[in-house]
Amino acid sequence: MAGMKAAIDLGTSSTKIYTQGGGIVLDEPSVVALGQGSEKSKIKAVGMEAKKLIGKTAENTKTVFPVFEGEIVNEKLAALMLDGFLKKISFKQGFSSSVVVSVPCGADLALIKKLNKTLAAAGVNDAYYVETPLAAAIGNNVPLSEYSPCFVIDMGGGVTDIAALSLDGIIAGVSVGLGGKNTDVALIDYIADNYNLQIGLLTAERVKVQIGSLFENDTLSTVVNGRDLSTGRPRSVVLRAENVLVPVKKYYDKIFEIAGTVLSKLPPEVSAEIRHKGIYVSGGAACIAGLESYYKNKFNMNVNIAENASMCTVAGLGGLLGNIDLVKKLAINTD
Repeated sequence: MAGMKAAIDLGTSSTKIYTQGGGIVLDEPSVVALGQGSEKSKIKAVGMEAKKLIGKTAENTKTVFPVFEGEIVNEKLAALMLDGFLKKISFKQGFSSSVVVSVPCGADLALIKKLNKTLAAAGVNDAYYVETPLAAAIGNNVPLSEYSPCFVIDMGGGVTDIAALSLDGIIAGVSVGLGGKNTDVALIDYIADNYNLQIGLLTAERVKVQIGSLFENDTLSTVVNGRDLSTGRPRSVVLRAENVLVPVKKYYDKIFEIAGTVLSKLPPEVSAEIRHKGIYVSGGAACIAGLESYYKNKFNMNVNIAENASMCTVAGLGGLLGNIDLVKKLAINTD
């Protein structure tokens, strides 16, 4: 194997790439804009430029997310999107281009096979696969050893990974098809039901980012523009954080429930160590205001939110690039 050159976090919401010597060089939405024509020739844009077109295009243009809930649902478009990203950062694909890639906790060989095909179509023929909780823990500077387990919750756009782990690997864990995008959908439904206003995905995401909060009495507010469901005409409403607390809490309460199930099944010595260390939370959805205190109260233990939560996984993968022995130790056995 040639020296590892890059780390790739191919997520539902965004794709991030870390290169040796360059650090995090790409962070763009995992979306493709398509026009009419053949699969390759009809691509209008990928990444950020494609995201700008969501909900604003004519019938002959559509936007597609090739990755959904941790699964590659369109291999051709995923490969073309990844190829576009690699070209954007001037990454030289070929026999010397080895990469390390994040995969959901417990990823099976069917997913690995899809990823291999996608990477090969994008010009990358040599890859190691590391489960997201391990990468996120490394990127969050969690102290790891074979004898000292920790508990990680990584909240992505379409997938949340929950695991107790050590440097020896995953002790117990689960990957669920829930993430920040679920909050976007919950906001769309809630605003339609309670304000008779239809909004799109981009608006819902903006509402989440601007006023999404788990603090009970947060005073943040924003103007929300949409289409009146009765008249069909444009209309605006002013929403405060407390107005959307119910849909915002929905995802985080579900993850608490699932994490509680994982914690309840751990051996006593592992539980004791986790109780001492607390819970480490990362991922883009961990950036919501008030999460640390909200989860601290619900879990009744310390909760550590990563400083740069959305970049933990790719940063952790990037930190492995110079340590092939550790990569081999942590990587999924694909033989």
